[in-house]
Amino acid sequence: MTKENKLSTFFTWFLIGSVFLLPIFFCPFIINPLINSKLLLVFLIAFVSVFVFIAQSIQKKSWEIIKTPFILPLFAFALLVIISSLVSHQYPSKQLLGMGGAYLAFASIIMLAPSILKDKFSKYFIVASNIAALVLSVLSIAQALGFGLSSLINRTGILELPDSLAFSLSGSTFVAIQFLSAVLLSNVFDQKSWQKSLFNKITTVFIAIALGVNVLAILPKGEASFQSLSLANSVSVARGSLTFTRNALFGYGPDSYGNAYNILKPLSVNGLDYWQFTFDSAFNLPLTILVSVGSIAFLAYAIFLVKTVIAVKKKTEEEVFLKTFILTALVWQFLVPVNLVMLFLLALALAFFINAYRDKYKKISFSVHSLTDLLHRGKWTKTKNLAFIGGNVAISLFAIIALYVIAKNFFAYHLLYKSSVSISKNQVADAYDYHKKAKLLAPQVAFIRRSYSLLNLQIAIALSNKADISPAEQEQVLQLVNQAIGEAKAATVLDPSNYQNWSVLSQIYMQLLDTTSQAQQEAFNSLAKAATYNPGNPEIRIILGQLFFNVKKYSEATTFFNQAIERKPDMFLAHYYLAQTLIANKQLAEAKASLVNSLNLLDKGTDEYKTVEDELNALIEQIENNAKAAEPIDQVPGSVIPDLSEASSKLSTLDKEDAEAAIQESALTPDQSLVEN
Repeated sequence: MTKENKLSTFFTWFLIGSVFLLPIFFCPFIINPLINSKLLLVFLIAFVSVFVFIAQSIQKKSWEIIKTPFILPLFAFALLVIISSLVSHQYPSKQLLGMGGAYLAFASIIMLAPSILKDKFSKYFIVASNIAALVLSVLSIAQALGFGLSSLINRTGILELPDSLAFSLSGSTFVAIQFLSAVLLSNVFDQKSWQKSLFNKITTVFIAIALGVNVLAILPKGEASFQSLSLANSVSVARGSLTFTRNALFGYGPDSYGNAYNILKPLSVNGLDYWQFTFDSAFNLPLTILVSVGSIAFLAYAIFLVKTVIAVKKKTEEEVFLKTFILTALVWQFLVPVNLVMLFLLALALAFFINAYRDKYKKISFSVHSLTDLLHRGKWTKTKNLAFIGGNVAISLFAIIALYVIAKNFFAYHLLYKSSVSISKNQVADAYDYHKKAKLLAPQVAFIRRSYSLLNLQIAIALSNKADISPAEQEQVLQLVNQAIGEAKAATVLDPSNYQNWSVLSQIYMQLLDTTSQAQQEAFNSLAKAATYNPGNPEIRIILGQLFFNVKKYSEATTFFNQAIERKPDMFLAHYYLAQTLIANKQLAEAKASLVNSLNLLDKGTDEYKTVEDELNALIEQIENNAKAAEPIDQVPGSVIPDLSEASSKLSTLDKEDAEAAIQESALTPDQSLVEN
């Protein structure tokens, strides 16, 4: 067997193994394991595809890609993903480490893999997918009977996975349904293979049972019921994304649908049960692409889909399983949110399908002569050879750098997991060290900086609350606050359109309200930014109202509480806080109406209802007695609402000069090097 054949054989079996692993691969030792496990695997598949393609091109002395009808729109889509990442974010690392990288991996597999695969190996795609479906089916049935895998995984670490069908190795019960349905339909339509194989018949029976079990679990009130963004609201967000030219053309960033959703979600969502959720995907993949990558990429992907359907439908003689699997996966893209399992199983199925019909397609080839006799060739041949060598070197270097960066980030995710383990064991120093190392490994990932900021803040609060705090510990509190502010500001620079980054920064400043007046202005500025990037969120308006209430600026507080009510009329806290503000501002009649509204939103018989009812009766009595004036109060005694000043006093051990120094010294600007910080 030649080296070329060995390489092709290795790659073919690697992809077959990937078909088996994608639905069931799960690594519990990283944060957010259900998603990051799949992301880690798809990046590995893409990098192996690139490196094997380069190695094979050197052996063949040519670049060869099978020319399919959809390769051009797919290439355009990949290029637009890169452009969107660069245009939408000053620091695009998170975009390319998330869905942006996943889209690029998807395109690279479909473009490169078919020319590397060995011929007549597509039958093993059927075997691998059926084995994976059988494993997933058995685990689903076992989970339904109370013998699930989740309890075993929970014993190995700190994860608290549900011991029900709400857990699935595929990522979710709904993803399992998609995969099982695709394999089931493919088996049924591929009668020739199904009738010849006893294994396929047995597998099909298990898949059908497991599919029914999982479908029952996701029904309303089922143990695995879930909530996705509705089609109507997804369309509303997509329509809003087309308002501004840059976002319309290039989107909000491949991994930033959640940011776009928070900015553009309709106010009607606040009347739904899931009003507090941030959705990272639209109702389906096309709408997600339209918002996150832009209208041009949406058009390119739509052309890819159309040409794929046409190409697959033309090939009707053989490969019925692959054809059915591809078409089923494409249909699911219009009915469900994005998921990595089905997206990359589609890519692998297309790779095997194209390879099976490689003789029907032309090849795009760039050949060179022997690299050893470069000096004996003509000028054009030398140019081609140099271009070939330079191209391979450039692609290899880019892939190696990308692999290094991705490996660092996933190791950082592992360190964050170890930090969480340490916290669960009350080993705070170890948790802090692990988190710090994670930040140093992945300094441009905003959520790592944000979580590191919160860890600093929590430790500072714990130290500050000690009864006998020493001067050394006081100095440590100052350093931790300084670090918390700096890390939170870094997160806002890395991902300024994520409202959570601004909320965390405001949370830190609000801990310093009793220490320095400068903190109030900084807290307001941060909350104002948070409100800009999540304008429909009533909770941010309530916090802004509390901020002004505590400094007795009742007019401003009233404005923000009213804004919260406009956004969510059935929110008890908004009406209640408005009533307290109106009482403090001696507007007793208006306060009575607000207390009535807040009372109507509570269930009778609860402690909260009784407290608010007593306050309302006291207020009515005061009005009836025609009191000359109501004494301004910060809060009605016995109130069910926590006083913001109590929370802010947690760091009141800092003196004014130290607090102001922490605020000033932690300042970051977008021009500063975040890596060095």
